[in-house]
Amino acid sequence: MVSTSPSPRPTAPPPLTGGPVHEGVATLLTRFGAAIDAGRADGVAELFTADCAFVPPTGEVLRNPAAVEAFYRARFADTRRRTCHQWANLQVFPDGERGAGAEAVMTTYAFEPAVSETHTQLRVGRVHARCESGADGVWRFAEHRFEMAFPLSVPLRTEGRT
Repeated sequence: MVSTSPSPRPTAPPPLTGGPVHEGVATLLTRFGAAIDAGRADGVAELFTADCAFVPPTGEVLRNPAAVEAFYRARFADTRRRTCHQWANLQVFPDGERGAGAEAVMTTYAFEPAVSETHTQLRVGRVHARCESGADGVWRFAEHRFEMAFPLSVPLRTEGRT
C-alpha cells in the first residue's frame, strides 16, 4: 500500500542561542553598526571577506572590501551625517566549522542633511548575512543584504518643544 500523505520535510537545525559562533556573529553585527556610527569607512570595510557580496539599501552589489569602503566614504562625505544602529531578534544558523547564516532586525536612526534638514530617517529592516570565521578567528561578512521593512521620517525637535 502506498501512502498518500506528504513525506516529511527535512527540518533545518534550530538557530543557536549562545556559544562562540553566536557570540562571534553578534559581535560582528555590533562592530558593523559601531563603525558606521563612528563614520569609519575603513572600519566597515575590514568586516568583509575579500570576495564578499554586500548589498546596501541602494540595491547595488559591492564585491570586495575596497568597494565597501568607497561606498561608505561617499556616505560619510557630509560630516553632519549621524546614525545610530540597533540590533534585535538575532538568529544564527551554523554552516560548517567556520560559517554561519544570520538574520537580524536592524533599526537605524539617521540624520542625513542631503535627505532632510528637518527630519531624521528611521529605517527598520532585516539583515540577511552569511558570515565566516577566518584563520585569525575573526568573523566577517561573506554576504550582507539589508531588506527594508519600514522607511520612516521623524521630525527633529524644534526649540521650545520637549
